[in-house]
Amino acid sequence: MAGLFASLAVRRALDTLTSFLPASLVASSSSGAARAREEQDLEDLRMLERTMRRIHATLNDAEQLWDIREETTKLQLKELKELAYDMEDVVDEYEYEVNRCKVEALELSASAASNKRKHQTWACP
Repeated sequence: MAGLFASLAVRRALDTLTSFLPASLVASSSSGAARAREEQDLEDLRMLERTMRRIHATLNDAEQLWDIREETTKLQLKELKELAYDMEDVVDEYEYEVNRCKVEALELSASAASNKRKHQTWACP
């Protein structure tokens, strides 16, 4: 039963992670170093996605084989479940940071627009 929860956790985290990939492709920077960093981040996300897909498939296969008796296999599945939950936490933290950055950008944009309006108001006779 714990395998089912771990599998669901991986599936949810994978869906969340996959939703970030197209958005990451749209972002671009003028600086070469920043662009290289974004490309590396995007490749890291893709690698994490591939790893999560393999873990999800392995956990699904394990759920189908209810009679697992080998201790090494049980240990490996336990470690995969723990890794699945850790990966879910990482994706949740990444999602939080993406949303935090969006809010900061909106606040900065609103602040700049507000300052511009104030400046225009003061400049009017």
